[in-house]
Amino acid sequence: MPKKLHIKTWGCQMNEYDSSKMAELLDDTHGYIVTEHPEEADVLLLNTCSIREKAQEKVFHQLGRWKKLKQNKPNLIIGVGGCVASQEGAHIR
Repeated sequence: MPKKLHIKTWGCQMNEYDSSKMAELLDDTHGYIVTEHPEEADVLLLNTCSIREKAQEKVFHQLGRWKKLKQNKPNLIIGVGGCVASQEGAHIR
């Protein structure tokens, strides 16, 4: 059964490009297929841009929702990339 990946992207065109490259890389190297449904995923990635309105707030709200998924699926991997991850990394852990 193929592993599944869900990517949520907030931000600029560069974020959209980066997200597509992440999906492509994870498919090529590990066989991940993209799903639109986070509850189906083995890996959840959040790619963010801090320029957008309330970016940090959105990130922490989304991580709170995904934390509930991880409680039911302990092997679920959650990753955060982009500007907000760089700025808020210590608070995200």
